[in-house]
This record gives sequence, structure tokens and C-alpha cells, in this order.
Amino acid sequence: MIRWLLVLALVLLVARRLRRLLAPGRSRGARDPAWDPYAELGISPGASRDAITRAYHEQLKRYHPDRVADLGVELQELAHHKTIALRRAYDELRR
Repeated sequence: MIRWLLVLALVLLVARRLRRLLAPGRSRGARDPAWDPYAELGISPGASRDAITRAYHEQLKRYHPDRVADLGVELQELAHHKTIALRRAYDELRR
């Protein structure tokens, strides 16, 4: 019983975090001048290439659509958009 409560709490936490990160007012495009790839990956500006790669892989593991597949279509779509934004940020910083 406690295990199910912990799983439910984790699901709700992930859902809330994904909704907050992917809110409609939040800019996610590389062409938007307010878009910050460092903030998208959760690292400080001037981070090393290794830190960028590590942050990208950690964020990708956290928000990959397959990890939230059992939580419903809505959260899976949010996770898909988040992984696209992460990939754009990673590509921008790896140039």
C-alpha cells in the first residue's frame, strides 16, 4: 500500500514538473531571443563540453517520453516536447 502511495506521489510530482516546464508562456525556440539553452539544460553559462553532455543526458533520462508512457498521452506529449527542446539546446551549445 505504501509503495503505491509513493508511486502515485512520484507520478504527480513528475506531472506537475512537466506542466510547469512546458507551460504555454515559456519560450522554447532557438529563434526566440529570450530562449536560453543553458537554462533549458539546467547548467550555468560557460559550462564545459563534458558538463553540457552530462546535463543533456541526465535531463533526457528524466523527461524521455518512454519513461512516462504509462502516465497517459498528455504527459507523454509534454515529455516529447521537452525532449525536443532539450535536443535543440544541446545542438545549439555543441556548435
